[in-house]
Amino acid sequence: MDTSRPSLAGAPPALRAGLGLWGALGVFLIVRATIAWTEFGSLRDRLIDVRGVPEVQAGSMVRSLLLVNTAVAVALTAGYVVLALLVLRGRSWARVALTVLAAGHVLFVLAFGTWTPTNLIVLLLAVLAWACFWRRSTSEWLSGDRD
Repeated sequence: MDTSRPSLAGAPPALRAGLGLWGALGVFLIVRATIAWTEFGSLRDRLIDVRGVPEVQAGSMVRSLLLVNTAVAVALTAGYVVLALLVLRGRSWARVALTVLAAGHVLFVLAFGTWTPTNLIVLLLAVLAWACFWRRSTSEWLSGDRD
């Protein structure tokens, strides 16, 4: 067996579960960003009605917000998926990078987000995926102890 390129079949269950959870988190972020675009009109209307923002300016503000939200979702998804796959390939440094990325994401949600159901799902998926990637079986597998 070629140990320089580990396969999913030889990975411990915790690592496989973690890969699935990181992937699920990425999909959730993209779906959430996509759904936000469907609320464009209601977001614009709220700015106009509640804040008194002119209609043209409100549309521009909402578009900018949604573009940033989408870009962040895509960047986080790419980071989670690429780093998780690098862990699968035996790159232990990627696990540390993934931890830093997830910690930054979680801290951002806690500091600037609200306790919405979607943010709680993000937190739950990130914590569970992180826990799977730092299980003893995953650490042993990454250090080369592969049965």
